[in-house]
Amino acid sequence: MNQFQNSLRLLVLSTLFVLSHQYTLMSQGSAGSKAKMPRLSIVDMPTARILPTKAYRVSGLIMQESGILTHVQYGLTKNVNLGFSYSAMPFLGEGDPILQPLLLFEVRARLYAEKKNRPAIVLGVNSQGLGAWENKRRFEFNAPGIYVSASKNIKWEAGVLSLHGGVNFPIMPSAYSNTPGAFVGIEQSFYKNVTIATEYSGTWNEDPAFMNSNGLLNCAIKYSPFKGVNLTLQMRDLLESRANAQGFLRYAGIEYIGKF
Repeated sequence: MNQFQNSLRLLVLSTLFVLSHQYTLMSQGSAGSKAKMPRLSIVDMPTARILPTKAYRVSGLIMQESGILTHVQYGLTKNVNLGFSYSAMPFLGEGDPILQPLLLFEVRARLYAEKKNRPAIVLGVNSQGLGAWENKRRFEFNAPGIYVSASKNIKWEAGVLSLHGGVNFPIMPSAYSNTPGAFVGIEQSFYKNVTIATEYSGTWNEDPAFMNSNGLLNCAIKYSPFKGVNLTLQMRDLLESRANAQGFLRYAGIEYIGKF
């Protein structure tokens, strides 16, 4: 339990640090057409957005079997973000949680900012998967790994439409077939604080013992009730591509985005 207790202690201290400095922070949500902060993921897969310098994001995700994932990201420079994450399952209940073996990370660098006739492009690496840490040393849902992502916003009568796409190469574990993957996504912002997102990622390079080749279809509703706070409800694996799937999964998340 030492590893779990140390990780939980780190999360609590980080949260207290943020709360104790709220009087110096300017915060803004990322959901809706009036969002001032970028949305860093479609559902799972990365967008080509980055946090501005000195901005930060602290988030938590509740998974099946009361599993939790915590994630902290920071705008290191104008074009570079750095993040760390950790998960455990189950978090509540009887017995010891199954812990991921390492504090995992994400680094993303913006290659091109979005222009009128050009999408934003980001190069990054993300080693954090989701779901249970399986006996064969992999997550139930693999991390994006090394990726290149492109994003473009289109304003129209219904709000802001965001188009995303990219290619990725898993690294933890490596792709089962040693071939890259690909993903596409779409987000539509309604009103000033609601966004609906859908993404599809290919699973042709997955281990068939864990995932078939139908691909992963995930959807999310993102809502910003207060300044800086965002709530998310996810509907995951709608195609039931997981081995032994008995329906789609439901995750819930919360994030706080601010700026020093």
